[in-house]
Amino acid sequence: MNAASEDYLKAVYHFSQKSEFVRSADIAAFLGVTKPSVHHAMEVLQEAGLVIKPLYGEISLTEEGHRFAEVVVCKHNLLKKLLISLQVDEETAEQDACRMEHIVSDETLSHLLYHFRGGQC
Repeated sequence: MNAASEDYLKAVYHFSQKSEFVRSADIAAFLGVTKPSVHHAMEVLQEAGLVIKPLYGEISLTEEGHRFAEVVVCKHNLLKKLLISLQVDEETAEQDACRMEHIVSDETLSHLLYHFRGGQC
């Protein structure tokens, strides 16, 4: 999965924490993209089995999509925490964590988890 798809999945996850169903318009506003871009991204994520998107309905995560999104969010949060612990200002840490979360390996994630969270996200 590419970085853009992970960002869309993370946005769906973000809104799904507030409501079971997510609207395309909310994702578009959140990511600063157009509704057609969201529509295309949801088609890709649906083909990957990560979201359910009826033709004109609201979006929801599949179980696999929820698990995948949790890993991406975990990576983001741990990387941000690491950067802040290195005295990087919070805004820069947020931006850098967004870019770094897409390339961190599972091995690095497990070490970050051990170091910062005692093995849990």
